[in-house]
Amino acid sequence: MDEWDPRNPESPTVRYDLGDWSLEERVELVELLAQADVRHDWDGTELLVPADAETIVDAILDEVEDADDAPAVLTGELEEFELDEWTTADRVEFAAVLVERGIGHRWEDNLLLVRVDDADAVEDLLDEFDR
Repeated sequence: MDEWDPRNPESPTVRYDLGDWSLEERVELVELLAQADVRHDWDGTELLVPADAETIVDAILDEVEDADDAPAVLTGELEEFELDEWTTADRVEFAAVLVERGIGHRWEDNLLLVRVDDADAVEDLLDEFDR
């Protein structure tokens, strides 16, 4: 897998259309791919992986799809962050940072919603993320 390059048409690549997946599902997927050491890339909402990882990725996709865990519900006053210029990959990557930090959040299209109490921490993370 070390030689796989998703931009090289000669690299055997499997594509998965995840356009109907929520951002939270994509974040969970990215975390599981990282744990399994599966290289991946995104082309819009399509996940690209090396062909030799297809079996592993299929199992991971099944695991995410079968998860019964409901996302945390945000309550109280919310702060909005408009991230119109970000790609899906940027949003997935940043959502993974929020999950890692234990910051509850929700996406509504390109709008990131967090609790007001978390807004300063999210602002700092956005400055570090710098997209």
